[in-house]
Amino acid sequence: MLRMAFVAAVAAAALGSIAAPASAAVTLTGNYIKVGISNAGTLGSGGATSPGLIHDPTGTGSFDPSTDYITPGTPHEGYSINSTQSGFVEADNTGLFGFGSASPVVLTGAAAMGFDNAASWSGGNSFLNITNSYFFNDGDERIEVYTMLTALQDLTNLAFARSVDPDSGGFNSINQRGNLLFGTSDFIGSASATNGRTLALVNLNGDALDHNTRIDPFCCANINPYTVLTGSANNTIGDNSLNLAYLVGSLATGNSITLHYAYAVGTHIEVVGGTGSVPEPATWAMMLLGFGLIGAALRRRRARTLALAA
Repeated sequence: MLRMAFVAAVAAAALGSIAAPASAAVTLTGNYIKVGISNAGTLGSGGATSPGLIHDPTGTGSFDPSTDYITPGTPHEGYSINSTQSGFVEADNTGLFGFGSASPVVLTGAAAMGFDNAASWSGGNSFLNITNSYFFNDGDERIEVYTMLTALQDLTNLAFARSVDPDSGGFNSINQRGNLLFGTSDFIGSASATNGRTLALVNLNGDALDHNTRIDPFCCANINPYTVLTGSANNTIGDNSLNLAYLVGSLATGNSITLHYAYAVGTHIEVVGGTGSVPEPATWAMMLLGFGLIGAALRRRRARTLALAA
């Protein structure tokens, strides 16, 4: 009984600490990172609208829109799933809403779990519900991402992928899988050919699930998660996309799974991704239960526009 009361208190505190955004997108700003969260649950404020994701290497909060990783050219940051039942379903920051359109919420107080900057987004379709939650401290150079998938029907061969086209200061980048801190299945990064600034996707989920990374020649679209799981060449130069995927496998109706990864920024690709605040596992377990209740509350309050991929 005491444990259940404590869980309820944490969830209630989280629900009571949501600040409603003034518009469809919200912006989180630290000393090194300024990022938008879109109404599709992706990074970016929507298309070419600033900010997408901007990094200030000096840590003084001086953000130059011309070095935005996401907004130049054909903007792209997104995520997707595939399963035997659903097929390929995607969302991105340029108008693909395979999991619905909804306003993200800024998390404060207990819901932010000690982070200076936090936001969460929830959506779904007839196959699953999804919550993407973003956290970073003012002094961090990486954004912790937690993606929670909850099955609305039995799903098999379920896979999830995240994808970005890194365009800081120019379209061509020097791309690589793995660095001095992470192996090729855990790290996918790029250094801008123009200014050297690095953007990376980093697996923080350990080896609990099969996962892999892929440099793909298609710069500006989500890649089928099954394709990402096959990997790619380790090094390329060009206008390519960075992709990270997880193979969840079977997920029964009502069951949830949470994936943990990060977007990391920096100026040295070999050591980027190795900093940031990571709460204790027990703390995360309590927080994610709260997120499930938050997502349910938001879904009850908000009408969603669903646009499933054909």
